[in-house]
Amino acid sequence: MSLSKDFFNTLKKDVAVSAAAFNIYSIEAFISEYIHELIEIGDLPDFQLCENTNHVGSKGAYIHGFNIDTNDNTEAVTLNLIVTDYDQRLYLETLTQTEASLWFKRLLKFFKESYSNEFYDKLDPSTEVYRLSEYIDVYKDSIEEVNLFFLSERQISSSFKEIKREDFEGINIKYHLWDISRLEKLRASNLSREALEIDFVKNYQSPLDCLHAHLGDTALPSYLVICPGDILADLYNDYGARLLEQNVRSFLQAKGGVNKGIRNTILHEPEYFFSYNNGITATASDIEIIYKEGRSCISRIVDLQIVNGGQTTASLAKAKIKDKADLSKIFVQMKLTIVSDSQSEKIIPKISEYANTQNKVNISDLSANHPYHIKIEELSRKLWAPPTKTVLRDSGWFYERSRGQYNEMLASGNRNLLKIKYPKTQLFTKTDLAKYMMIWDSPEPKWVNMGAQKNFAKFSEYISKNWKKMEAEGKVNDYYFKKIVARAIIFKQTEKLVSAQEWYTNGYRANIVIYTLAYLSYFLKKNSKRIDYLRMWKEQCLSVSFEKVLVELTREINNILTSPNQARTTNNTSEWAKKDACWGTIIAESQKLDTFITSEFIKELIDKEKAELIVDEANHKQKIADAISIQNKINSIDKYFWRDFLQYLEKEHQVGFKEKGILKAAGLKVKDLSSKQCFVLERLLEQHGGEFEKIQSYGKLSLHDY
Repeated sequence: MSLSKDFFNTLKKDVAVSAAAFNIYSIEAFISEYIHELIEIGDLPDFQLCENTNHVGSKGAYIHGFNIDTNDNTEAVTLNLIVTDYDQRLYLETLTQTEASLWFKRLLKFFKESYSNEFYDKLDPSTEVYRLSEYIDVYKDSIEEVNLFFLSERQISSSFKEIKREDFEGINIKYHLWDISRLEKLRASNLSREALEIDFVKNYQSPLDCLHAHLGDTALPSYLVICPGDILADLYNDYGARLLEQNVRSFLQAKGGVNKGIRNTILHEPEYFFSYNNGITATASDIEIIYKEGRSCISRIVDLQIVNGGQTTASLAKAKIKDKADLSKIFVQMKLTIVSDSQSEKIIPKISEYANTQNKVNISDLSANHPYHIKIEELSRKLWAPPTKTVLRDSGWFYERSRGQYNEMLASGNRNLLKIKYPKTQLFTKTDLAKYMMIWDSPEPKWVNMGAQKNFAKFSEYISKNWKKMEAEGKVNDYYFKKIVARAIIFKQTEKLVSAQEWYTNGYRANIVIYTLAYLSYFLKKNSKRIDYLRMWKEQCLSVSFEKVLVELTREINNILTSPNQARTTNNTSEWAKKDACWGTIIAESQKLDTFITSEFIKELIDKEKAELIVDEANHKQKIADAISIQNKINSIDKYFWRDFLQYLEKEHQVGFKEKGILKAAGLKVKDLSSKQCFVLERLLEQHGGEFEKIQSYGKLSLHDY
């Protein structure tokens, strides 16, 4: 309990700091503490706050926020509804089963009343709650799943029992309780997700038959598992996308959850499902084996992640609920590999990549281990922002490449001192990075409104396609990082400005900020102007004239977003913001919007040509630095390593004449290799160095024995 009390007090302070820093109410700052984590682990795509919800409570229904996640291909809707009991409690209190159930009933009542009784007619039409309720009524036939999130500032009692999911009108209703202890446990974990513990005997009345599929101590423990279709469907209906490895989840969301061919086999030829289907590939951190009538069976799995076969799993789950399909004749083969927590960040993306070779973009490219993200992290720890009027010492902008790094850093030393060195207001994650870059660089700003994970997947697609060129040209450099920080400052300050405006009452702050900055980017490109990012890095704030422009633009963008329009297909503004036509209506108002961009602000900008010179100079410096670094690294490696490496490559891979000659030269070590020769060897190490090191780690110090 003492740990949770300490965490509770720390959380209270963080909420107070965030509320003051971003000019928001304490309840919004509290909810944001949870939402940040839920988005990072992929349990929530995005979040929309509901302002002024007191009138909803008078009807016995409560809601504080939501997210509408629409599949682009199938138009199927997953509705995420959020409620909190936040009351600025002074001390950590206990949350009972009865109280938690009551909050869930209030949230569920909002959904059911909206679904069945045109509840929106009883609400204020000017509020987001009204438009959400109306959306539920209009699109009720498209809703397939509703996730109810209860975010508590209390700690659940030890006797608390999990609330089981239910079926309502063919819709899967699931309950997600997040209390202080669960948030504390998640933040203490270095995993990019919350580990699931599944007891098959207790929850599904049957263990899973399995066969050992590994030999010796060096291989990863692996098993061939036969999973009944009913159990696999129930697993997905119980835990949803949490079962899917994060990058597979992103692809499934983009591609569509249900495959027509799979569905036809389920409904019409279930006895052939095992023969027709490729099965699924999964990983876990631990399992429990029991023996039943001479057969080995898995009774418990910890941290199950499906890395291939997401569509198979989702199709079975939907068929069971929507089609009421009989799955008793269906069995699915599962290849299960046990990967420890210490190995997971390196091994799971590889298993995922090799199991998903059909994807146009390797899902390993979405991993935190991609060289792009590693480079941003290095720059984050190297560069210090200069002192400002409010911060009297150098400070860092902390890039959290993997979830939990920031808290791990704080725990490594003097917490208060490290918070001054790396303020929480200067923390940004992979999804934040994608947001800052896509707003300014993408011709389709709708992606930023689609949700953090979908936008990150789109951003990763761009990085994947362009990384080799970016790396070769030294584009990810000091200036590139300073540009990221400048864009973060612009985004955060615009959020704060919007929250302070008298006209801001509708809860669309994210959409307003995104489209305001996207339009500003459009204006700059149209007029061959650019933001002076280096000046902004030095000042770590916006100028008065910049703020004035943003205040005017955000007000007008808000008017455009909320006004009736012939092109509009929904009254829900957050959904409208995801459409191409929404951006089109904003561009159509260019003439009016341009009048708010003042001459004082334009004087602060730099010409496109000057900006390109700054970029070219930064790229050139980085290329020189990279070449020196690679040359030093390669030339410091022992000649015997290169001899063994050459033998390995000749035995296992095809090596070109040029590469073989350079490897032989490295093996002789008569003199230092040139920069071009070093680049060739660096590329070979990137491609095959991991496999070679693995062979060496098995004790074959010389490949003569290989």
